[in-house]
Amino acid sequence: MKPKVSIIISNRNDVSMLIVTLRSVIEELRAIEPDKGEIIVVDNSDIPIYEMIEKELPHGYIEDGTLKFIRQDFPCLFTAREKAIEQSNSDLIICIDSHMIIGRNMILDLVRFMIKRSKDKTLGFAHAPVNWLHQHPSQSRHDRDMSECELGNWGLAYDYERTITWKGMPWICRKDFWHDIKGYGSLSRHKISWGGGDMHIGIKPWLLGYKNWAVPCSPAIHIGPFPKTDTTENPHTVKLVTVTARDRYRLWSLSGNGPHALGFLISCYVLGGEPMMNRNKKTLKYRFSNFINVDREWNKAISLGQAERDWILSVQKLTFEQLLKIKPWND
Repeated sequence: MKPKVSIIISNRNDVSMLIVTLRSVIEELRAIEPDKGEIIVVDNSDIPIYEMIEKELPHGYIEDGTLKFIRQDFPCLFTAREKAIEQSNSDLIICIDSHMIIGRNMILDLVRFMIKRSKDKTLGFAHAPVNWLHQHPSQSRHDRDMSECELGNWGLAYDYERTITWKGMPWICRKDFWHDIKGYGSLSRHKISWGGGDMHIGIKPWLLGYKNWAVPCSPAIHIGPFPKTDTTENPHTVKLVTVTARDRYRLWSLSGNGPHALGFLISCYVLGGEPMMNRNKKTLKYRFSNFINVDREWNKAISLGQAERDWILSVQKLTFEQLLKIKPWND
């Protein structure tokens, strides 16, 4: 029997938090009906950590087919998520991080939203709110403020269904929609390091004639990051607790091709050409100067994104400039 929903998770070097995430998802899948959900984890952890994860997985759920655990040799967030989606057996996919606690009935509410709007051909991503473990629930967020730049501040959380700009996971979408927008496109094709993925897939739907939605439901909550030992000799710096290997967190920076955050620059070009790159240039330099020399990587980003940029220009319903002017999410 085809599962009603597939939960996809990419993992790199999370151990304890991945196990917590899996248990949280398994618990919330119970609300869907028996045997109506599956979990696909694509892992590209360093080998010693991968071996730890294998020992701690809930193997009973692997045996009954609820959980698939797939190894990817190359460490790249975007290719890992796309590989998980390709391995999924459902028409609906939900993407979450490998270090999350799932809110009560969040999965059920996302699935119900998609079923209710199953005939809506413009339906893109539908988002649950998200916050972080140390935050009050009132800090949950549903969208991004694009008034000044696409990497803008978090916007709001909504207690009613409405269209929104874009946001990272958790999101749900139809698998055929994912293929229609060509997923992560340039970022996965070139196995790019971290950066720009959520913006890349979040703005594309609007350009291509789809709409993103906020679903009023319980949030997904990020676990961590945990403090790490300070290795500096600064006597004014407080020493923090050492994190053991099993509790390492989100080490995507040592992955992919190109410098960390290169994906943001590529995504800007793919979505809006050099005008969008220039619109976000100051923010990129301010936030990511420790990782990327924006000026030096400028032409490389254009080269890597050119094929997908050409495709978007050939099929888009709105230009990037029209999107900024019309703000269709406010309709």
